[in-house]
Amino acid sequence: MEIDLRIYSPRWGHDDTYRITLEQDRLSIDMQARHCEANYRENLDPEWSGEPLFHIFRNDSIYAPEVFQRCLEWAWLEWRNGNISDDDIVGEMEQLAEWLNTTTRAKPNSDFWRIYF
Repeated sequence: MEIDLRIYSPRWGHDDTYRITLEQDRLSIDMQARHCEANYRENLDPEWSGEPLFHIFRNDSIYAPEVFQRCLEWAWLEWRNGNISDDDIVGEMEQLAEWLNTTTRAKPNSDFWRIYF
């Protein structure tokens, strides 16, 4: 299953499309040439590979809350385990993206903070 999320990039001043792919054995995130994925491991936390998600975000001046990656994992595992339908997971992922966009747009924007962010 593929879900395209529109994520606001302050670096470029517009939304970019991040593609989330959900499969039984992996969750992958792609934004153009950048890629990361989590692989399912029975009775263990998912194992991430590729470029770290927060590095991909940072490249676009997106500073996601620390819990964001764990939220993605939890939603994927709930979908994987049949606790949420295909239609519902799309809406929940869109809500997660909306929260990230709200957080990103609300970061300090004065001349002082623009240098840091």
